Amino acid sequence: MRVYALSRSRRRPLLHALILGLIVFGVLASFTISKNVSFQSHGGAPITGLSLPSVGAVSSEATVLTTDVLPDTVRREEVGDALLALAGQAVLPNAAVPQAVEAPAVVTEPYDLYAVQSGDSASAIAARAGIDLQYLLWANADLRDGELLSIGQLLIVPAGNGLLHDVRFGESLSMIADRYGVTVDDIVGWTGNGIVSADQVVEDQLLFVPGGVLRAAIIPEEPLLPADDVFVAAPAPPVDAGPVSSLGLSWPAYGPISSYMGPSHPLGIDIDLYNNVGSAIGAATSGTVMFAGGNPCCSYGLYVVVLSPTGVETLYAHFSSVAVSVGQQVVQGETVGMAGCTGYCTGTHLHFEVIDNGVRVNPLGYLP
Repeated sequence: MRVYALSRSRRRPLLHALILGLIVFGVLASFTISKNVSFQSHGGAPITGLSLPSVGAVSSEATVLTTDVLPDTVRREEVGDALLALAGQAVLPNAAVPQAVEAPAVVTEPYDLYAVQSGDSASAIAARAGIDLQYLLWANADLRDGELLSIGQLLIVPAGNGLLHDVRFGESLSMIADRYGVTVDDIVGWTGNGIVSADQVVEDQLLFVPGGVLRAAIIPEEPLLPADDVFVAAPAPPVDAGPVSSLGLSWPAYGPISSYMGPSHPLGIDIDLYNNVGSAIGAATSGTVMFAGGNPCCSYGLYVVVLSPTGVETLYAHFSSVAVSVGQQVVQGETVGMAGCTGYCTGTHLHFEVIDNGVRVNPLGYLP
């Protein structure tokens, strides 16, 4: 047993030396063969048309993607930047990439409608809106400063200190600007009007005239008030022109005068027709219809404007219906509309104005 163990211990170093020698021989043989023997096939064709991802001829000049150029995985929004980097182009940081920002559309309305609340007055409403009281009165033909307003009544509140004007047949922007003492640029420059060119205004278009003023109304120091005051009526029905004044006007309707022209009611007079709903309203002068229409909910409601050959405009408001059209020629006394209560009004009546060559005048001074 001791002899067998001794023999085994002597053979172990020889076995290790043999194994090491075989390893060294194998390395030397591999190096020598690879230098002297070519394994490339000179007669074979290159492999093409294969769809396997790792098989095919690769040109030594092909670009190799590494993690220094393109990460193994990129987010979808980073693909564009990665492709630019691959092509050798500079990639802008996110902050430097121009972004298309669409500016919000700003729409400016020429006026707001305001429903009267408890305790309101014309002065208080104008002050809250940041406009002068005069502009609120001008925008609401029947509104009087100091009067008791009814809760829920709708008032037109202009967008600023300016006038609202319905473009009439035959008017140009320069005519409108001259009438209100402003420039064409003032009107065009107010973006809410949506005017691209001074030639692009259309009939019945509502314009806001910033800074515009009405030429001072001519009101006699001693108002032309009849002795029996409120219950004075026009002397003749409109279907018959009746008496004509020295200035060529006749009464458009028959009824008591409920509101006279003055500082708190600066546009004209009101003829009460509470018992004549739907009665015919006659033209106070012969002439051309410059405007016929309007908004049944606001201010004048449905109204008509007639221009006489001598340059006198007459305006008839609050119609229940209009009987004429723009451009029509009417004769004195001809029906232009039917009495009603459209727009800002507290009862059936006719709001009547006279504008003599651009200047508002007291209708009582022009009527017989």
